[in-house]
Amino acid sequence: MKFGQQLRESLLPEWKFYYVDYAGLKRFLYERSDKGYTADDESEFVKLLDGELEKVNNFQQTKSGEMKRRIEYCEQQVSLITKNDAPTDAKREQLDIIEHEIDTVISEVYELAKFTRLNFTAFIKIVKKHDKNAPFVLKPVFTVRLNSRPFFKENFDELLLELSRLYNIVRNGGVDVDQDKDPQSGNGQNFVRQTTKYWVHPDNVMELKLYILKFLPVLIYRTKGTTKPPSPAITSIYFDNEDLDLYQGRIEKSEGAEAIRLRWYGDMESNEIFIERKTHHEDWTGEKSVKERFSLKEKYINDYLSGDYTMDSKIQRLREEGKKSDQDLQDMETLSYEVQNS
Repeated sequence: MKFGQQLRESLLPEWKFYYVDYAGLKRFLYERSDKGYTADDESEFVKLLDGELEKVNNFQQTKSGEMKRRIEYCEQQVSLITKNDAPTDAKREQLDIIEHEIDTVISEVYELAKFTRLNFTAFIKIVKKHDKNAPFVLKPVFTVRLNSRPFFKENFDELLLELSRLYNIVRNGGVDVDQDKDPQSGNGQNFVRQTTKYWVHPDNVMELKLYILKFLPVLIYRTKGTTKPPSPAITSIYFDNEDLDLYQGRIEKSEGAEAIRLRWYGDMESNEIFIERKTHHEDWTGEKSVKERFSLKEKYINDYLSGDYTMDSKIQRLREEGKKSDQDLQDMETLSYEVQNS
């Protein structure tokens, strides 16, 4: 499907006048190119393109601000409902009204994310067509203009977090159940898990996120001792050799295939890093796939990786404090040695 048709079929009718006029810009290029594209034509095209960029950027900013205000309104209403002494049935009815409003906002957040993606693609494609058909190169100059009107850099994660929290409160009858999680709260060393993974087209990621948050709250991480807002980020660094043997083993799901990584939760300034090893076991072995891990302060990571730091002192301290069993400490010692020497 050509992009022009995709744009026509994907746009929201109520917002149709605020999308980039891709067809009009393309028509201008082809008509002027047939007659011999001149410097005057170039000036007119750039003026038209700038006008479209301003239109799209202004609309995106307006709608984004509107959604933030609607979310704030919902938060205020939920706060009032949870504080009043109305009977449970009356309170539930009020929360249902708020839930309907949240549903509406979620639908518009999805449409705005799609609006942003479609228009950004339209600008990139029309400039590419221009540089192919006109005797002028526009891409470098327009990239600067595009960055000065960064509608496409809108971060929808903040809206998602607020909507998730609101849904969580409404689901629980007005009770604000804490979504924050300290990465250390599940501080076990070994995990046996079963996961199912799905491929999702990039165009559908936002829609999927918005659908899921209606039923499951977004898990966010707050590091102890920090006043920064909690973050849903999980960052992983995987290790491998030049032949990518670990990656290949995981892709093929070979029996005993391993993945070794560093992982931390929350923002990039997290002080606690987990060293993890995942081992895959096939069903016929009768064993379950397992994830083993131990934590280390960020300042020791480079020395650990280079072999200049061992876990001996930490293990001894944990043994003296009695915070872990002898078996856990033995497992930690074995894992730290094997990962360091792998």
